[in-house]
Amino acid sequence: MLDTIAHTAPRSDGWERWARVRLALVALLLCLPLAVMSIPWLQSQLGSTTPELPRWSWRVGDLKRFPSRFELEFNRALPLRVEVAAAARTLYLDWLRVSPVPEVVLGSGGWMYYVGATADRVIDRHFRGTDPFTEAELDRWRAFLLERTRRYRESGAKYVFVVTPNKESVYPEHLPRWVGSRVGPTRLDQLMAHMKSAPEVTVIDLRAPLRDAKSTAAVYYKADTHWNTLGAYAAYREIVRVLTPDFPQLAAKAWETLGPEPVERTGFDMARMLGLVPERPEADYLLGPIACAQSAVVPVLVPDDLAARLTAPTAVTRCDAPGNVDAVIFQDSFGTALSPILARSFRSTTSFRTLGGPNEPAGFGMPERLKANLVIELMVERSLSARPEL
Repeated sequence: MLDTIAHTAPRSDGWERWARVRLALVALLLCLPLAVMSIPWLQSQLGSTTPELPRWSWRVGDLKRFPSRFELEFNRALPLRVEVAAAARTLYLDWLRVSPVPEVVLGSGGWMYYVGATADRVIDRHFRGTDPFTEAELDRWRAFLLERTRRYRESGAKYVFVVTPNKESVYPEHLPRWVGSRVGPTRLDQLMAHMKSAPEVTVIDLRAPLRDAKSTAAVYYKADTHWNTLGAYAAYREIVRVLTPDFPQLAAKAWETLGPEPVERTGFDMARMLGLVPERPEADYLLGPIACAQSAVVPVLVPDDLAARLTAPTAVTRCDAPGNVDAVIFQDSFGTALSPILARSFRSTTSFRTLGGPNEPAGFGMPERLKANLVIELMVERSLSARPEL
């Protein structure tokens, strides 16, 4: 995934012996859980119990509960697992300053970066620019966005494709030095240049607004892949700015009118991946309730095939804000913070998030059913590598 340098200098015999000792210690540690669960004497000494694995069921609720139930039984069988894991995390993070999981890179000042699986090549494709799109891939993205635009224009709706930046695109200065500098254009750079040949398609690149906003306050969490509330607000202002020519009465709300209250947050995704317990809280804001002339949340009836694919029930938020905008938002996890802010400026807002991830066609007939005049599709930058389904 990342460019590496092969160290071919000869090793000393002492180094070889130490390497073998470390491998042996790791092998012993890997065998320890099996030994504890299979040897009665060790179970009695450690207070271990024989695990009672939860029954397997294909019901959706049982599938969602299975991981937590399995972990509970696993912890009962290995009562020191948490303590041993905590010691290992201390060794990796505080002493060695390396990430114990390959998907996360540790930067300076407590910043963490998500780089995905090796095959995703996130840094190469979306930061260093060493693995660009092919012309065929760019043409496929162009065809995909043109078709989306045409489809919704025929039903009277404007389509907007919004790319939410990877953290390293906004905060490159905290990346470790071994990542290296940019070599060529990133895939988002290529896409933005390629789409100039299709001016009828509206693509919003949020990198510059977020870089500007970070000069006054943090716009991403250090230990999470996502933007914080201020980052979502900066994205909201840019989206409203781009939409204003098509919806002249639309206006971004001032920050203070959102009722922000300072809070400290935990529950960050990369902190959980590294097993950081307890987490270091980070400053953020909790926004007040939506203040509209008329505010209401109305359930939406969706087809069964779509309902089975949604990550949460869907409802229409009615705000009757100026501009007469009835929006449908197809969002990823970045929309969790952004969509409620957008809803304050629209007459009605319906958000969908499906299990299938980027480009899943489920639900793309809903704007016509809901008589939307605006369709916003959110996609995080690293998902641009996914093949768009025409």
